[in-house]
Amino acid sequence: MSRQVGSAERGQAMREQIELIALVEGFFTSSVIFTLHRLKVFERLEDGEQTAEEIAEALGGDKGSLERLLNAGVMLKLLKRQGDVYELSQIARNVLVPSAGESYIGDWIELMEQFRDAYSRLDQAVLTGSPSMDPRDYLGGDQARTRKYVMAMHSYAATRGQDLARYLDTSRVRSLLDLGCGPGTFAFHLATCNPSMRVVLADVPGVLDVAKEVQHKYELPNPIDYLPMDASCDPIKGKYDMVLASNFLQCFDESQRRELLQRIYDAIEPGGSLVVQAQHLQSDRLGGRWAVFVDLNLLCTTERGRNHTMEETVGWLQETGFVNMEINTMSVFGTTSFVRGYRPHESPNA
Repeated sequence: MSRQVGSAERGQAMREQIELIALVEGFFTSSVIFTLHRLKVFERLEDGEQTAEEIAEALGGDKGSLERLLNAGVMLKLLKRQGDVYELSQIARNVLVPSAGESYIGDWIELMEQFRDAYSRLDQAVLTGSPSMDPRDYLGGDQARTRKYVMAMHSYAATRGQDLARYLDTSRVRSLLDLGCGPGTFAFHLATCNPSMRVVLADVPGVLDVAKEVQHKYELPNPIDYLPMDASCDPIKGKYDMVLASNFLQCFDESQRRELLQRIYDAIEPGGSLVVQAQHLQSDRLGGRWAVFVDLNLLCTTERGRNHTMEETVGWLQETGFVNMEINTMSVFGTTSFVRGYRPHESPNA
């Protein structure tokens, strides 16, 4: 009897060991994908099959070493091989080459590689409470990196933007301010559902330059305006029926966030609303999986940012004066949810 219990315990320990090892080994897979993308292997195969020798010659690299990388791509089902000839798999053709259009995730892969580097110094961020990469590098300080970052945000939002447009009612909204807009993708998708809505995109100038580029991907009759500003300190010009703050409040500490929310409140017309979209943490802050990683990513890439729960968001909005809270978890397949609060109509005697 004791031998059977011991065997069961050993079996359980082995299963747990295998599961943990699989998690630890995840960097092998991502490193192969990062390298194939960085060497533009997917793009080189976009127009047809090639041998390892042909690709190596174009890269000016070693054929034997490249072949080993390509075989790893075959193993991951990103490439196919017949004899000594390689070609794209269907999944690679669907999402890993620029011709995939809105489904292309190459910019997102580049951003994940940057975040991988920041995560490699996660211990530094934990011990010091300071970011392990300079956020100015990708938020206007270096325009090339800013463009890559904002285009990656577009890749992420291109599908999830459609989700927000399905679940967020803008039928009575005449003017929308997307504050901290990034690529503006969410606002552009909302605009497709309300062609008469005026859209104002607000962010730092370097980011807005990329948002203007993204706008050309959409055929919109809406008037689109751009408002260069630093939302952490600049006044918000104008009045709006709706303000969208997507993956934005999480970048500020408590005092900054309170002051920012007051400025947003003052910029909303009576009866208008603020929509806070985020990868909200669960109430106990132990999930979901992506929300927890976002929280650590904010530790590595912002000065004071941290992820938050929907309950926290509701509390912040109520403290500012917003009422009639709406909570929407949207699609079960997505990672984002939103809280919507309304500025009360002014009292006739006010």
